[in-house]
Amino acid sequence: MNKLKNNNSLIQRIPFFAVLAAVLIAVPLRVYQYLKLINPSTGFYDTNDFSIIVVYGILAIAMVVCIALSYINHKSIQTVTIEKYSKTFLAVSLIMAAGAMFSAVDLITDFIDLLGNAPKYLDRNGLSDYISAQGGVLIIFEGIFAALSGFYFIISGLSSLNENPLPKFRLLALGPVIWCVFRLLYRFKRTIAFTNVSDLLIELFAIVFAMVFFLALAQIRSKIDADGIFWKIYAYGLPAAMFAIVCFVPRFILLITGKSEMINALHPVYVSDITFAVYAIYVCISSSKAKTKSIENN
Repeated sequence: MNKLKNNNSLIQRIPFFAVLAAVLIAVPLRVYQYLKLINPSTGFYDTNDFSIIVVYGILAIAMVVCIALSYINHKSIQTVTIEKYSKTFLAVSLIMAAGAMFSAVDLITDFIDLLGNAPKYLDRNGLSDYISAQGGVLIIFEGIFAALSGFYFIISGLSSLNENPLPKFRLLALGPVIWCVFRLLYRFKRTIAFTNVSDLLIELFAIVFAMVFFLALAQIRSKIDADGIFWKIYAYGLPAAMFAIVCFVPRFILLITGKSEMINALHPVYVSDITFAVYAIYVCISSSKAKTKSIENN
């Protein structure tokens, strides 16, 4: 029995180590790519280099490890409740809420700038067409659901101090999922090409994995067919955090070292990336601890 517990514990830890190793390798290589390979005006690679294969390879390996081992171990991963009576969860939720609210304000600023750049000769219909063509509608909805997500994370965090009220907010729990959907749609609205793409591809992976992570989390916390899907928290949450960190940290390093001109304007430093990474990693680690404690008590 103890041997089985140790094997399950080891399988559960491997995804964490895989993500940590991938981040430690990918982040410095991404900084190198920003400085030497990536065209700041497009966000695409200007030339081929060994580091491209290494970064994509190590991220892909860590992603597969997280999904595969989480699924293999899914029968021993039962649903646990980690947010009750946890001040740490409250703090992490407020951090995530701050990131979402910051994103909402940033999107409002982007929309105001979009209106300010509109040609002066446009009539009402022409202005509507211009806003739609520039993705203004998607910006508005992304901002709305970013704000709603921030509100949800505040409620979610406060629920950790009382009896869990989250089942009463089942629709609100979908806010982060829909926020991710509009983030995706806005990126596809741009003129893009996937040849030698750099920033966009990693962002897309980060958003997609965050979306399915939030969907699984909403399903679990709302107690809707929650049994049997808890493994998805690890399978999607850890890769989402990994991609978010690889998006945020290299750009942030460039920003604080006076190399901000190397960052593409369409792919800036998103505060919500790092706040999400903190949130997702905490949820995964806390879930792992709660599960281990539950097994030991049994």
